[in-house]
Amino acid sequence: MSATAQAPAPNSGRMLEAAEVAEFLNLSLSAVYRLARSGALESHRHGQGSIRPRGLRFPESAVVEHLNRSRVRTVDLPATEVA
Repeated sequence: MSATAQAPAPNSGRMLEAAEVAEFLNLSLSAVYRLARSGALESHRHGQGSIRPRGLRFPESAVVEHLNRSRVRTVDLPATEVA
């Protein structure tokens, strides 16, 4: 994520373009489109675009939710002795 990119405000109702989502999640545009196509990331189509869905918009809340679902939680591991 670039220095100017900020996390979306939860529940703001704002719709993000695929490029904004890609920058925020540090993914390629193709990966964002794959997430949308698979249903893993909620999206809405605005306008036409049968070959490349340039008209896709993503609710900020869906992006934050996706990020929270993909969070890896650390597990408390026993301390190991260093020899």
